[in-house]
Amino acid sequence: MQKFLGVFERQLDIKGRLALPATYRARLGTSCYLTLGTDNSIEVFTTEKFEEEADRMQELQARGEISMDRLRAFSARALAIEPDAQGRIYLDERLRKHARLEVRGPVMVMGRLDRIEICSVERYDRSMAAGEQEYSETSS
Repeated sequence: MQKFLGVFERQLDIKGRLALPATYRARLGTSCYLTLGTDNSIEVFTTEKFEEEADRMQELQARGEISMDRLRAFSARALAIEPDAQGRIYLDERLRKHARLEVRGPVMVMGRLDRIEICSVERYDRSMAAGEQEYSETSS
């Protein structure tokens, strides 16, 4: 299965819409799912991957590895959406608030192999610095 790779800086429009990169749109198809991501992000899943993730979350909750509240937040905040003709997706106010995104503000869109992650520039910079530092400290 083709992976989501790379990073793109975008801007939310006044209506809270985000234009996804063309390479991502082709892989997502005509519909996708948005939900809360870790560390103040929004995660975008293909339909197939969302179903897998939802099943995984249910299993984790059944084993007591995550709380029912986390499972509820994951499912209650999930949105099935269809990108418009220009490849834009709507980020509702609750998702924007979770990710600390402002309309007309910059947004980072990055591939995370099996999903797309949307976050603020500040969160992206912090995460990349920490990840690159970890790579520098790890000997092969």
